[in-house]
Amino acid sequence: MNIDSILENFNDEKTACMFSAEDVQKNSLQAVLPYLIPVLFFLPLLADKEKKSAFCKFHANQQFIWFLLTAVLVIVKNIIGIFPLIGGLANFVLNIVQLAVAVALAYGAYKGKALRLPFIGDLINLF
Repeated sequence: MNIDSILENFNDEKTACMFSAEDVQKNSLQAVLPYLIPVLFFLPLLADKEKKSAFCKFHANQQFIWFLLTAVLVIVKNIIGIFPLIGGLANFVLNIVQLAVAVALAYGAYKGKALRLPFIGDLINLF
């Protein structure tokens, strides 16, 4: 079982069909970077000068949700961190999960997929 087959479970085929190959190729770097550095969630919108890229809009929405989720996770980790042993272990596990999700989302964007965050990926459509 490889990473592509796992990520395919989270791929929104209907949305991914709207992405042109040229659009994905032109904007893939701008779509990958904000998953790894969440505060840059607006980067795909800045890259889309004509404001017509479905790829940029989709990933900007998912990145904004990822940014909010990461901010909440930081708060939770700080609260849990108060407890010495359990807090340290929980922070370690949460950091690994956060990194794995960020890398998976970035890889999906690089491949031109429309990966939605489970449960909350459909909640916000700002762009």
